[in-house]
Parts: sequence; structure tokens; C-alpha cells
Amino acid sequence: MKVKNIAFSLFLTPLLLSAEVSYSNSQDSAFSGQENNTSLEPSSDEMPKYKDSKALNVETKELSKQVVSATGFEQDLRDAPASMSIITNKELQERPIRDLGEAVSQVPGVSIDHTVTSFGGYSISIRGMPADYTLLLVDSKRQDGSSETFPNINYSQASFMPPLAAIDRIEVIRGPASVIYGSDAIGGVVNVILKKSFDKWSNNIMLNSTLQEVPYFGHSVGASVYSAGPIDKAKKWSLQIRAKDTHQFAQQSMSIPLPNGISLAVAGTPPIVGFGLNNQYQVGARVGYMPSEKNYFYVDYSYFGQWFDPKYFKYSVFNRNNSIIRHQGSYGLWKTDTSIQYNIQHNASRKRIAQDIVLEHRSSIPFWRMKLNVGGQYIYSSVSALYGTVFGGDVGNYLDRHTFALYAEDQWAIVDKLLLTLGVRANMSDDYAFNASPRAYLVYNALEHSVIGDLTFKGGVSTGFKMPSMTNVAPGWGFSTGQGWIRVYGNPDLKPESSINYELTAIHETDFTQVSLTGFFTQFRDKITSTRANVGDRLPAGFTCTSDRPGVSNSVGTGSASCQYSYNVDTAQSYGLEVYTQIKPFGVGVGDLGANVSYTWNKNESTSGATKGLPLAGVPEHTLNASINYSWKDLGVYLRGEYRARQLRTNVLGRTSTQAALETWRRSNPGKSEYYNPYFLLHLGANYNITRALRLQFGIYNLLNHNFIDYYESKSMANSKITTTLYNNYNVIREGRRYYIALNMDF
Repeated sequence: MKVKNIAFSLFLTPLLLSAEVSYSNSQDSAFSGQENNTSLEPSSDEMPKYKDSKALNVETKELSKQVVSATGFEQDLRDAPASMSIITNKELQERPIRDLGEAVSQVPGVSIDHTVTSFGGYSISIRGMPADYTLLLVDSKRQDGSSETFPNINYSQASFMPPLAAIDRIEVIRGPASVIYGSDAIGGVVNVILKKSFDKWSNNIMLNSTLQEVPYFGHSVGASVYSAGPIDKAKKWSLQIRAKDTHQFAQQSMSIPLPNGISLAVAGTPPIVGFGLNNQYQVGARVGYMPSEKNYFYVDYSYFGQWFDPKYFKYSVFNRNNSIIRHQGSYGLWKTDTSIQYNIQHNASRKRIAQDIVLEHRSSIPFWRMKLNVGGQYIYSSVSALYGTVFGGDVGNYLDRHTFALYAEDQWAIVDKLLLTLGVRANMSDDYAFNASPRAYLVYNALEHSVIGDLTFKGGVSTGFKMPSMTNVAPGWGFSTGQGWIRVYGNPDLKPESSINYELTAIHETDFTQVSLTGFFTQFRDKITSTRANVGDRLPAGFTCTSDRPGVSNSVGTGSASCQYSYNVDTAQSYGLEVYTQIKPFGVGVGDLGANVSYTWNKNESTSGATKGLPLAGVPEHTLNASINYSWKDLGVYLRGEYRARQLRTNVLGRTSTQAALETWRRSNPGKSEYYNPYFLLHLGANYNITRALRLQFGIYNLLNHNFIDYYESKSMANSKITTTLYNNYNVIREGRRYYIALNMDF
């Protein structure tokens, strides 16, 4: 690691913090006579304020539609210059959630159906984009650098999930958000907003278990603890503690029945949800200090770890440490947010460690009819191969990158009902030259508090920008995939990906209903995809694909079957519709009844090159979610259904993922649909407040016990011999009927 650059980063942030605090002290009298109309409330990611408990409850209810992710400062969801969805803590508590993917799976435009990770967790695709296009945030601060330590699977995104009691809400931005968040937000953003409690202590313990009816999946048990509150009488100091552990047991049966009496070992099947023996654990703490209403500091540390048995290594172990020092200021109309963050991730099975240092500052300055948001960001990233494992080529066993960005965005209230947002972000790194990502967005509140409800139209153009990972551009062999059989080489000629997104939304809301309709169209340039090379083929940077695998240990067999590298596709596109309809709870004599339906139609494909016509990510073209909710006194019951259809058979494309591979499969399987089987799942759940402090949850998932094991034989000719291959009619083997039970205790 380059000490000089890190020393400069560590030196800069204290100066910024001290400058803000000094300014607040010198300006106390200047702003003392002004009303602070833009102060932000405890339920948001912004600077908290002290309130008595009654006022806090009322304020939280009134601000239930406030969001911070779209611009970095708090605003009404209708005014946000982006397509956004909110998942409240209440909604999270009503159903069993294994990971962050399941938490956002009901959001229009979001799909977790394209793949699962090696240990059975979900990855998140937004509007048909690959999972690594989705940026994960906690309190608007990035958590994820996993592409360097887990280069071919987004593990931390799939498995990271704080205790539910610690979460205030989850905000989802559908579409590029590169102006505020930079390179990794080319597809969208998932922002987990933690609770903030200062008035009194809040504590929660949760115990849960999932019992599988089908023997090919493992049972699981989990526990979480959350505690937060003031630690001094003046309530200037606060403490938050959170911990969670989930253990997945090995499946009861190690083989899956197949046609004609064939038995296939579990390790050889397509991805399986809830697969294998694994354990995930996390612990975190936050100490906050608020010397006055103008300044709030906190130090936060979180540790996340997991181990699992992938069958081809003895165990795979991954851990991540995240530390942050943050200051938020409120000086009259001027708001500031400054932080320094250090992330370190260790992948023991791949013998790799990745580190990130992030310096960030943002200021919000309202004036006249405008709200100006300006900021800057510096990221130092490094990845090291440990214990003698080298990358190959001239790069040795260490890579690093410096990334700089400045951005400015202004929201202008042209008239009371019309808001125009214009913004731009300038990106630069030591690998790639200057790049600008602009955004223009218009929000028109056509009707407000009218007899027919509120009507809002919003739409705009936003751009995205994504740099290739360091390992993808490093010359030579970087890592292995395909259970260690395929060597992945870097390509120094890779260009950054860029996108431009057009969208238009209409939202109508009354006291009884809410309806929203969004249409979007996204164009890509220089989309990065991967291709295969055979042994002896020439590779980027003058390398040749060889059959030996230096530096790879504990793997099955010897010799590499082939090689893989990335390249730029000329163009690609994604377009579709997102529909959401809600009937708000209404009285039915005995209790209240409500319902909601969301539907997404998404078409995405490469439009040039060998992958022309193939999807960017194998998400279903049609996604439908619906639920009916009933509540009476302390009892709540829901019935939820989900339907997926027209998902291309990516398992027949192989790692080449070319149109030629699909045509070969079509010729070998005449009359067979090129899409996976559609499916419909039904879930039933209930929750009951035994006392004010004790809550019981119960659910039956996959109520109809839909079977995702449906193999067929595909015959093809290779080297004058007929080869028979087994394919599943579903891209993922999902769990059968299962039973969930949880006990929550608040004190």
C-alpha cells in the first residue's frame, strides 16, 4: 500500500471536520435568528435532532415518505429526481428475509431470479442489469468492494443484512445514480437506512428458524440482537449495538433424483437456493456524539464473516471489516456531510485481500428557489494476492487504483409545483481519463390535496459510468472460476462502460389507493462481457491459454479446461414498464384489509457483436407480485403470490454466451422452448403480538410445494460422437415447502 497517499487522506479529513466545526462556532449568531426550514429528522440518514418520545413518534409518522438517496439530502418521495421505492421496517418484519435480495424482491424493476451464489444466496438485478451494477449502501455510505475479493460472484451483496430491528427502511433507486454515487451505481442503488434513537433505550432480541419439508435443502436457525440509546444524562452521547448469526445446516439428502433413474450429486447441479452447510455472522457498534444541534459525529464499526462448504474446497471463508468516522453539520440553511471510511475484505479460499479508503464531503446550500448540492470523493483501492499466489504478467501480486470525483447538482423550484434538477459528476482515475456523467430531471406535482387526490409526473435523462475492476484489466492470469477449472485473464484494453437512461413516471395517490406507472429505456456503450478461449489460443496482452494452473491448490484434478477474459460489446439496451398498485388498509367490519400488486415487463439485450440478441442478465421478462393483507387487533395475516415467465435458458449458452451457442441448442432440441418454465409461488404468513413486547411470526412458503427439479436430456454431436447432457427446465433449484417461525422481544 502506498503510505503517502493514505497519509494524505487521513490528514485531509480532520481538516475538513475541524473547518466545519469552526465555521459553526463562528456563525452561531449569524443563523440564530433564522428558522431552519431544512433541518432533517431522526428517521432519515441525516443529522438527528433531540425530541421527547411523543414528538418523535408523531414526526416519524409524518415523514414516512421522506427519502435521502436520490440527492443526498432529505426530500419528499414525490419530489425525488429518480424512480424510487421504500421498504419500511414494518414491511420487513412481516415476512421472513434471508438476505438483502429477498428484502427488495417485491420492488418493481428488481429481480433476484437470474442467479444465486455458491452458498445459495441471492444477487440483486435492477432493470435487467447484472448484479455488480447495483451499489449497496448503509446510511448512504458504500459497503461493497467484493468484486476484487470475489471477482466472479457478488457475495457480500447477497448475504449482507443488518438485524431487522436496526433498520428504519430500505430505499431503492431504479436506474443510474452516478451523479451522486459514482461508477458502481450504473444500474441502481439499494440504501439501508439504520434507525437513530437518542431519547430512550430501545432493545430487541429475535430468534428464528426455517424448517424444510423437502430433503434436498437444509434447515436454518438464526438470532439477532439490537440495542440503542443515550449513554449520558444530557443525551449528547449515544450507543448502538447490533449482532446477528445465521446457520444453515447441510441438506438432508446429498443427491437429487433425475430421469431414468440417474442420480446427480448436489455439487453438479445448477445453483441451489439455501444450498449447503454455511454460517454467516456479523457484529457492529456505533458511538454518536452531538455537542449541539449544529454538529453530530459518529464512529461506526461493523464486522461481517461467513464460511461455507462449496464441495470443491474444504471450506470457503470470507470476512469484511468496515470502519467509518462521519460528521454531519447543520448551520442555518447550510448542511454538510463529511466522512472517512476504511474497508478491508479477506477471501481466505482465494488467498486475496482487498482494501478501500474512501474520503467524501457533501454540502447542501439552499438559496432563492434552489437547493445546491456539491461534493467530492476520493477512493484508494488495492487488492493483494497472498501466500505466493501471483496475478501473472507484469503486475506481480499487488494492484491499486486512485479515483477522484467532483459533482454538483441543483434542484430549482421553477414554480411551486415544478422542480427541475440538473447535475453533473466528473470522474477521473489513474487508469482512465476524465469522464463526465450528467443528469436532468423534471418533477411536476400537477395536483396536490385535491378532491381526486395527488397527481405527480416525473421524468428525465440520467447517465451512468462504470470502470472495469482492477483484476479485469490487469495483464495475465488473475483468478480461476468454474470450480477452479477455468483461468480468467485480464484485458488491459477494456474501456469503461457507459449508459444513458430515459424514464417517465406518473403517480396518483388518494387516501385509499396509490398507482404508479414508469416506463424506461436504457442504452449502453462498451458493455463488458466475457468469452472463452481454448488451450493454445492467444489472449489479451500477448498471453497464451495454457492447461496448467499455477498457484491453485485444493482443487479437483489437474489442468485447466479453458480460459476466459473480458471484452467490450459495442452496444446494448434495456427497456420496460414498472407498475405498482396499492389499496390501502380499510375497515371491513372486523379488522382492516389491504392489497398491492406490482408488475414489471423488462426486455434487455446486446445489440451488436457475438452476443447480439442475448440478455445482459438472465432475468424474467415478466415479473408479477401480489399480496392481500389483513389485520385485526394484534393479529396480522397475509397471502402473497409471485409469478415469473419468459426467462431465457442461459444454462444452454455455456460460458461463451453467444448467439451461436443458442442456435446450436435450438438445432439439437427442435420444438423445445428456449425459455425456462414459468412458475407461480404462493406464500401464507401471520404475525401476532402476544404482548406489547413479544411478537410471534409464522409462515408457510411455497405453499403449493412447486418442484423446481425438472431435468431433460439434450443430445448433441461432438467429435463424431453423440453426447447427452442433462439440463434443468428452471435456472435455479428453489426451495420446496418450508416453515418459518420467529420470536421477537422488545424491551
